[in-house]
Parts: sequence; C-alpha cells; structure tokens
Amino acid sequence: MNFERRTTWEERHRGSTPGDPEPSVIELLPLLPRGAALDIAAGTGRNAIALARAGWRVVAADFSAPGMRTLANLAAHQELAISAMLVDLEASFPFRPNSFDVILNVSYLDRDLVPMLKTALRPGGALLFDTYLNDEADEAGHGHLRNTRFTLGHYELRALLSDLELIRYREGLVVYPNGKRAWRGTALARRRD
Repeated sequence: MNFERRTTWEERHRGSTPGDPEPSVIELLPLLPRGAALDIAAGTGRNAIALARAGWRVVAADFSAPGMRTLANLAAHQELAISAMLVDLEASFPFRPNSFDVILNVSYLDRDLVPMLKTALRPGGALLFDTYLNDEADEAGHGHLRNTRFTLGHYELRALLSDLELIRYREGLVVYPNGKRAWRGTALARRRD
C-alpha cells in the first residue's frame, strides 16, 4: 500500500464508527455456512459486526490502524467474537489454506488476491464478493473509483469465480435505504468439496 493511499484511508477511519452492513451481506446471511469467517478490507467492521452478531467467529483484516482499533474496542465492549487484525493484504496474505467457512470481500478489489481467498476457504466454504462496477466510475467519477483497477468490468466477477459453484450472481444499480446509489457486482460462490 503506498503512503498516500494509506494516509487517505487512515484519515477516513480515524474517529469514524461502523456504518450499516452492505445490504447483500444481510440478504445472503442465511445462505452462509456457520463457523469461522474472514472479512477482508474490513474498515471499521460494519460487515464483521453483522456476522458476529449472527453467530460467526470473525477475523476482520484491514491495513487501517484506526479502523481496527475502533472495531477491536467495539467488539470487546459488545462481547462479539471478532479478532481485528492489522494487515496490508497487498504486501502479504497471512491466512493458511482451508481456514475459513466464509470469506467476505466487500467494496474492495485486488484481483491478485482472489486465488488466495479461494485457497483460504474450507471445502464447502462460501465467498461473498460485492464491489463496484466500472459503471460506478463512469457515473460518479470520484476518488479511487476513477481507476478501473478498483472496479469490475461486466461479468468479470463471474469469470474470477468460475472455478467455484456460483450460488447467486447479479450486477446492477443498488439503491440504499438512505437514497444513495451505487453500481455493484455481487456473487456468492461455494468452494466445491
């Protein structure tokens, strides 16, 4: 992670609190296998908290120290089964193969990481992937989304997960309860036994 990008995210998470979980996480929660979960690029933990409250044991990984501190404090205060882990996933992937029943990859895209996420799943484990489409960069034209490195092309997510069993897949405009809109690609895929 370069210094400028790290500084931007550190500032964004400093003093912030976890927001609402991504709607796809709540929607697909009943389809996720129980057990150990990994939430990558967890930020302040909005999705990790939802999983822990629903009974999963969660490892939340992010490179933002303020984000991980916020989450660790909240998890301790609310007695949630969340381990906050400070890690730069662009520099290393510290998770062993066959470690997790569920992996969340929400609002983050590092194509080189996808094979490692699949390997970290246990057989029968599920990967919930939900992030921005190129349409978001075209429409919003703001921040890091101007760079297609951080957004998916149409049907790209389907191709990235083609060796997994696809349970749910969609692409399109998401309208959030607060009225915000975003173009997103969402997939729930299972590692075959």
